[in-house]
Amino acid sequence: MENLTFLEAVSWIAIVLLSVSYWFQIWKIHVHKEVRDLSMTYHVFKALGFGILTWTAWVEGSIIFVVKQVSTTIPVLILIGQIIYHKDDHWHDEKDPDCTKCGEELELDWSFCAYCGEGKPEGLEKVAQK
Repeated sequence: MENLTFLEAVSWIAIVLLSVSYWFQIWKIHVHKEVRDLSMTYHVFKALGFGILTWTAWVEGSIIFVVKQVSTTIPVLILIGQIIYHKDDHWHDEKDPDCTKCGEELELDWSFCAYCGEGKPEGLEKVAQK
């Protein structure tokens, strides 16, 4: 019985950790209004899988797994909504340089422009850090 109580406690901790990890991603998108690195297909498949597992947990009568599935399905659905809502938004950083070919903003750690594929000119990192 002691092992079962420990196992149940660890399971609840895992549920909280999984759910919180999604909420941190939601907060990051909310703050930065940037979703270009997130895959819509990945999140739709994840939401469908979690939804199916929620239903199976309900049918099996497993309260802990129903809670787990709901607490991870809801944030994934919110992430999908954020991807749709913010798909055209772009978060700007004044330190980021512009591409010399297309004029779009480059991230400091990029080697190539994500918009046109042009290589970042040498020495651009030094200019961007000023």
